[in-house]
Amino acid sequence: MSGEDKSEDVEKSGETEMKPIGILAVGLILGMVIGVAVGAFILPQIQGFGAPTLKPEVVGEKTVDFISNYGGLPPGVDVELINVTEVEDANLYKITFNLSMQGIILTVEPYEAYMTKDGKILFPQGIDMEEFEEKVKQQEEKQTIGDFIVSEDEICMEDEKPIIYFFGSEGCGGCRWEHPVMENVTAKFVGYISFHDNMDNSTADRDIFDKYSPEDYIPTIVLGCKYYRVGPGASMGENQEAKVLTALICNLTGNKPVDVCTDPEIEELINRI
Repeated sequence: MSGEDKSEDVEKSGETEMKPIGILAVGLILGMVIGVAVGAFILPQIQGFGAPTLKPEVVGEKTVDFISNYGGLPPGVDVELINVTEVEDANLYKITFNLSMQGIILTVEPYEAYMTKDGKILFPQGIDMEEFEEKVKQQEEKQTIGDFIVSEDEICMEDEKPIIYFFGSEGCGGCRWEHPVMENVTAKFVGYISFHDNMDNSTADRDIFDKYSPEDYIPTIVLGCKYYRVGPGASMGENQEAKVLTALICNLTGNKPVDVCTDPEIEELINRI
């Protein structure tokens, strides 16, 4: 995921920047769903009066050309076309592509765009609603306290201590809210965890960030590679968010330090994980 929630798409170094998540992200999703719906159901009727149908290879070339020249990509980032397929029962082509820099793919999953078959209207991103709903359902089934998702990964360690990652930026309102909460909580676990505080550092631990926040949204919290969440816990309030973070980290450290992890409220949360 107001003016505080916006961030530039690119850092000065030319690398893709982490994007804050919030109301803007929801608006974009709704806009994409509506846009693709218009293309799938209304445009076929409008364009049914003799509009020429372009060949898939032509549509692919037009998409790559448009995104390369008008997509706001940083210097050195290339668009690599994967394939172009027809959307069944719609006057649309689906275009799948990657973004790369010096031959290195920058995204975990390929991008998808849609174009009308006459090549006049391009939807830069689309959502397969059935697939999206299935992903949401799977995430809900794996959620634990504080809306954290439980991964199937082994606990990541450094010097025999679980690693706690925070990814954020001062240009993101949610990050500015979450960061001091993380600092206060992790300070209770000195000697028991390894805290990687990546506030305003979009290059550190990039492999972890890309894995647990594939859409590059911030803030992102990864607790020992076992629990992770994209977005702030502001809806719970600072006090409850701190308790949730404490309980999850206690679960990773074997309930140490004892004076922190045996607090009755923390123990109650630990039992709910």
